Amino acid sequence: MIQALLTRAEEKLIRSLHRRKGRERHGLFLVEGVRAVEACLDSGWPWRLAVVTPALEETERGARLSARLRESRRTVVRCGDERFSRIAATQTPQGVLLAAELRRAESPHRSPPEHAVCLVLDAVQDPGNVGTLIRSAHALGCFAVFALPGTADPWGPKTVRATAGGVFHLPITTVSWAEARAWLREHRFEILGADVGGEPFRRDGRRAGPEALVLGNEGAGLSQDVRRECDRIVSVPIAPTAESLNVAVAGAILLDRLIGA
Repeated sequence: MIQALLTRAEEKLIRSLHRRKGRERHGLFLVEGVRAVEACLDSGWPWRLAVVTPALEETERGARLSARLRESRRTVVRCGDERFSRIAATQTPQGVLLAAELRRAESPHRSPPEHAVCLVLDAVQDPGNVGTLIRSAHALGCFAVFALPGTADPWGPKTVRATAGGVFHLPITTVSWAEARAWLREHRFEILGADVGGEPFRRDGRRAGPEALVLGNEGAGLSQDVRRECDRIVSVPIAPTAESLNVAVAGAILLDRLIGA
């Protein structure tokens, strides 16, 4: 359904979704850019409102996306490029965004398979790192992601873009450590904490059964409560002259060694 112009009420709604409080209040989050919107539509993820500009249809790919949105029978509104730049979350907007439904659960809906791997984020603060880790978790075949308190909102605009569509394919749960730990223990996960001082973890280091990898804060590392509950503390072996790895890089390497073992 096409509505001629973006209303003030709709603009106010979009602006509110830049903030976590607004996303939680409305039960919506922003999906911005051609690639991200395509991923949302391809996944069948529910959305309520699309905003497009004339610039979107200046490319063949953008024109196809515009046609898909028009055929959706949901609300699609137009606005000029200048006005769009004021509501967009990116520096160089591509002329399309969605207000998509926020779907969160207290724990993954399915029981994990025998060799499942879950990713736990313990106060990972940078949205780009969180998004990249979700992207890696999706690409490498993770079962679910748990975001503990202090972690950047998985549904923030920058995080969603950094997931490259992964956010639409994984159960992503925002919970306390007590809740995440209870679920992991119930399903017999071994809990591995990542730390630069941990035992070097290689591809043959995985044990039988499901595993959970916990990644800590970029500066402070694992919180004490989490560290105490880890069954093992592991690390990526690096050159003696290297100080450390970025958390998103280290996480991707460890996930690959866990899942590809």
